[in-house]
Amino acid sequence: MHSLKLLVAEDEINFFLKKIINSKIISIDIEFMRRNTFFPEPCVIQISDGKNHACIDLITKIDYKKIFKNIFKNDKKIVIHSCRQDLEILYIILGYIPSNIFDTQFAASFLGYKYQIGYAELMKEIFNIKIDKSEKMTNWKKRPLSSKQINYALNDVIYLNKLYTYLNEKLIKTNKLSYFNEEFINFIGDIEWNPKTDDAWRRIKAINTLNKNVRHIVKIISIWRERKAINLNLPRNWILSEKDVIEISKNYLTQNKINLPKENNALDINKDSLEIESEINLLNRNTENSYINDKKIKNNNDLKKVADELYSYFKLISAENKISYQIFSPKKMVINYLRKNDQTSRLVTGWRKDVINIDKVNDITESFFNTSP
Repeated sequence: MHSLKLLVAEDEINFFLKKIINSKIISIDIEFMRRNTFFPEPCVIQISDGKNHACIDLITKIDYKKIFKNIFKNDKKIVIHSCRQDLEILYIILGYIPSNIFDTQFAASFLGYKYQIGYAELMKEIFNIKIDKSEKMTNWKKRPLSSKQINYALNDVIYLNKLYTYLNEKLIKTNKLSYFNEEFINFIGDIEWNPKTDDAWRRIKAINTLNKNVRHIVKIISIWRERKAINLNLPRNWILSEKDVIEISKNYLTQNKINLPKENNALDINKDSLEIESEINLLNRNTENSYINDKKIKNNNDLKKVADELYSYFKLISAENKISYQIFSPKKMVINYLRKNDQTSRLVTGWRKDVINIDKVNDITESFFNTSP
């Protein structure tokens, strides 16, 4: 039975960490809040080595970088289920991404399980263990935490070592451990751990439905909105909604003036309006960006035809090998491979080259590559 106590004091946290200092496998999960902020607010970290388990308070003003530095040594395997947000928080706390991570959700994608399968569903399917998820929407900042909340949090890690052992052995038996390791390294490497404002316009879902002049203004305002949200640590939609960004952009083209919503308390209407107008005036309106090319690509019937055929082939191969096709051949990767005729693409190199029939891929793409400009 695990302790239903939230560790708060530095001495009790250190006492627990000493108990697991020599453990080779450690499972972690982080509960956080992100309702009122741009950056996640870490609230609780759950840690287990399979025998010892604890919930540690992350709201107290303790130097967690100092406390955790020995936990994340390179010789330890750090097990997480769906690690993306946990690693983002660890990056905020530690200033770096720990090495030797094993993501059980990612591993399951190489073993025939549903893509991005939840922890509770995976535990039920493999071990017939029911995980209570009733506290999923709880307020983790509120103190004190109840025994039910702490128990819920601990349940997210106490079985993770067992799950890791099972999945790791399955990857070895199916000769896919090297595939998983290679792809996971690429997955981690592809993530921008520091906010990247220049690509903020890509979050505008309707971007390719707009004419090029509106798109240009939308891009500028989206980048400004992202910087503003980061500086104020507020959700970007609290600054301006997507609808606001588009409407303001359209109005600017007819009125030559930025009109921000006056009821928005996050904005300094006059100052921010002038700032956006200044940025628009400074930028060359002819500097059309890749989103215009993206639209052209989408409307390119030849590319769409060969992309669909190639995607269907990869989907078949991924099913035969019990690897999620979303991992095996993401649509963006297929499109970029065709756009650039990139023979160094991960789509046709590395572990995928061991699985696909490269001659079949060449048969599908040969005509397209030979006729592309």
